[in-house]
Amino acid sequence: MIDADRVLRPLREAEPAIDRLDSYESPAVLTEALRATWQAVERTLRTLLRSDATAPDDIRLTAMSPDQMSTDTVLTELRRRELISLALAGRVHELRQALQRADRGEVRASDADIAEDIVRTLTAEVHGIARRSVSPPKQAAAKAAPAAGDETDWDEADVVGYRGGLSLPRRPLVLAALAVVLLAIAIVAVLLLGGESEMERGVAAFREDRHAAAEQHFRATLADDEDNNTARLYLARILREDGRTEEAAQLLRAAATTAPDDAAVRRELGYLLLDQNLPERAAEQFRRAVELDAEEPLNWVGLVEALSRSGDPLAEEWLRRAPAEAQEMVRQRRSGSSLP
Repeated sequence: MIDADRVLRPLREAEPAIDRLDSYESPAVLTEALRATWQAVERTLRTLLRSDATAPDDIRLTAMSPDQMSTDTVLTELRRRELISLALAGRVHELRQALQRADRGEVRASDADIAEDIVRTLTAEVHGIARRSVSPPKQAAAKAAPAAGDETDWDEADVVGYRGGLSLPRRPLVLAALAVVLLAIAIVAVLLLGGESEMERGVAAFREDRHAAAEQHFRATLADDEDNNTARLYLARILREDGRTEEAAQLLRAAATTAPDDAAVRRELGYLLLDQNLPERAAEQFRRAVELDAEEPLNWVGLVEALSRSGDPLAEEWLRRAPAEAQEMVRQRRSGSSLP
């Protein structure tokens, strides 16, 4: 169970700084407010990951240490467990970039808006997770066994992949107790043997290049959660590589509507437009991706590729400005490798 009060404690302690996002009187004051807000947001995210009882020990043990786990890894693990939305993860990246600019003396008034939006969204999502982590059916089962003909509905938060109920006949109390014990054993078996979500199965299949199976799992995820942008992105990638560009475009338009400032969405849109031989429009999407996440090499690689295909002479200038890793990736692609 997620304790929202404990997870959100860093934000509460940073309230004076967060208040200055509205009341700052100089760029220097705003920069300090952004820094304090960023530190509180990052610690809140780390605490949320630490609080996830389903995470492996190596994740939980290092979640609070920036030296052992980067912020990007924290966001990746939180998204993998669907503890934060894709839109929130994108906004966190924006705040980090805003603080980096502010430290260079390039603070903007809109940076305060980004920070305030993150604080509101993170607070709301943590409270939502805390509510979902409560298990009323399990609490009820602990109090009394169901009556004859009754059904106990088990939520996915309790038994992942299990739905249905248990009918207990009218028997002496000892039989009812035995049935509860057997049920507990069955629950443990389900958790240990079949506890992966459709999303997790899809990611595993995708990484193993089993795209047909991955597609089924991602579609099942979207059937239960139609606004799951991570599933949309994976599925759109599969469809694009399979040549089903129109269906991929529909998914990406929906993703862009839900999370217009997510660099991953913009990057995948860029690749789709390149596949459709629209390099000028693709360059617009990649340029936006670079603005949103300049630390991701693939954003730069896509932009250089799109500009090159459109014959834009600025392609080489963008390549010179790109991080070293992106420059190396471009050289590899130009030597014969394909786009991701």
